[in-house]
Amino acid sequence: MVAMIKGWRSLAVCGDDVATMTRGSRAPHPSGGGRAEPASAHPTSRVKRAAPAVLLLARALSDFLGTMRDNIPGLLDDLDTEFLHDFRVAVRRTRSTLKLGRAVLPEVMRDRWEPAFKGLGDATTPLRDLDVYSLDLPTMAAWLVSSNPADLEPFAAHLRARRIAERRTLVRELRSARFSRLLRDWEQELARLAESADDVGRKHLSARMWANRSVSRVHQRVVRGGSVISADSPAVELHELRKRCKELRYALEVCEPVLAGGSHKHLVADLKSLQDVLGRFQDCEVQGHALRGFAEDMMAAGTSTGAVLAIGELIAHLGVEQDQARRDFDAAFTRFTRR
Repeated sequence: MVAMIKGWRSLAVCGDDVATMTRGSRAPHPSGGGRAEPASAHPTSRVKRAAPAVLLLARALSDFLGTMRDNIPGLLDDLDTEFLHDFRVAVRRTRSTLKLGRAVLPEVMRDRWEPAFKGLGDATTPLRDLDVYSLDLPTMAAWLVSSNPADLEPFAAHLRARRIAERRTLVRELRSARFSRLLRDWEQELARLAESADDVGRKHLSARMWANRSVSRVHQRVVRGGSVISADSPAVELHELRKRCKELRYALEVCEPVLAGGSHKHLVADLKSLQDVLGRFQDCEVQGHALRGFAEDMMAAGTSTGAVLAIGELIAHLGVEQDQARRDFDAAFTRFTRR
């Protein structure tokens, strides 16, 4: 296990989200000639291995808060869909880190802040889903065999209308006093957490000891979860394993500053390969259900038969892709566990 931990240091350079199928184009900021770029998560701040684990967690969480704030202006101005994507990644990393650190974090983190960031993530999901479908329309159009790509235009119009409504809802939330208060209170909470690391009377693990234990524990969850999956397992079990893999990746990012050095890139590649397969499987599952819902809404609104038939072709294609991802899972999981 120690050798595996050493090899996972570089995993943070892997893609932010294997579920993302298309990345948006960059847009110039209207205030000037420069280009406003979405901000990916800041690297975890350096911490000495002997420092308290709470200090490592406080700095990582502060880094993620900085990423959220960096992306808010571009998100509100709708400059690029990636501002929302990177904002969401920072929220997910925050949630995962809070869960990972439960053993050493104060109870308020679990009682107040885990639900708070779950709610924030849930609030951003509808708009992000619509962004992904809109960005992927050209790819989806290429899947059509019987239908004509032009048959998807009513679907594109439906997505645009839904996006306008969902964006309005999210912007209202992000401009609210409640959201401003959440960020302010969270920053203060993190300041208190960092200060608590200086309390010599507080029982604590060192950052390195906590990191080794935490990564080992999450890795074991991945292995256990994957080992019970069979050909008859429902889709929800593969989805749960995908979440465990994300937790492992985020744990490695947070713990990277205090993990032992080493280079075992094959382990990193095997984990990413497993995530890719699980991501393809889950994307097809979720998108198939969503497309059925879109088609029902469009039929109720009197859309053309051609549009509905075209969506039906997309659903069938997703079914084939999902079956292939399921067949690929066994080999990907075997590669991950053989090291």
